[in-house]
Amino acid sequence: MNQLSMKLPMVCLTGWFCGFCAIASVALAETTIPDADAINHVGQEVTVEGTITKVFKSKNGHTFLDFGGSYPDVTFLVWIPEDSPEAADPGLGALQGRKVKVSGTVELYRGKPEIKVSSKEQIVIE
Repeated sequence: MNQLSMKLPMVCLTGWFCGFCAIASVALAETTIPDADAINHVGQEVTVEGTITKVFKSKNGHTFLDFGGSYPDVTFLVWIPEDSPEAADPGLGALQGRKVKVSGTVELYRGKPEIKVSSKEQIVIE
């Protein structure tokens, strides 16, 4: 075996291990917060946990999941754009009253914290 063929497996193993550590550190950095605390995490990627108090579909097809009341008196919102495949899911209405976790970046919409959902993996029903 020449020196190059001996070094190659070690280089690959080192690269795999570094990649694994980077993925593990991202997973460990995830923060879960209650819906009432979302306002304090604007611009951050977090998982928001709470109970959906209302599911609403607007005239333009957007779906909203309200937490802590009905809009505009909410603690947190989930926005599912009408062009998202998730917006067409007939099971969304059944989420009202259910405890869920929603992952994504918290943004402000008319002074209320929200996360835009673009994939079903962002919502986990508890």
